Amino acid sequence: MSKSQSTAKIIKHLNQLLAQEHACAIRYATHAAIVSGPYAEQISARLKEISTDELLHAETLRGRVLALGGTPTMEVAVKDLIPAKTLTKILSVNIKEEKQAIVEYTALLKMIPKENVILYQSIEEIIRDEQEHLEELEALRS
Repeated sequence: MSKSQSTAKIIKHLNQLLAQEHACAIRYATHAAIVSGPYAEQISARLKEISTDELLHAETLRGRVLALGGTPTMEVAVKDLIPAKTLTKILSVNIKEEKQAIVEYTALLKMIPKENVILYQSIEEIIRDEQEHLEELEALRS
């Protein structure tokens, strides 16, 4: 695969993840508004924070797509807009989505040439955030 084909493949993957981050920010913000029950205020606040984290991930991804010469997508991954009304379902949906995000970002990391240090480190940072989100959500569930 040529360097330009490799770059095009990375841009495509980045844009897929960008569309996912757009959806995740919406999903978390909506779940934060819906959550009710004991500790709802604290859980809602954390879900809002995670929504903000997802917006920051999207900002990072847009910057990396532009740095590679691509055009950032404005699409939203509709498949990731999963409604939930109960705390149990909200946590279940978001735990599943965080696990999937970690898998997808890890796959992207393997595609990135080591000499592209900024992109590589940016994706590592997002993976750390997603792992933190996963651990927090799992702790809330137990």
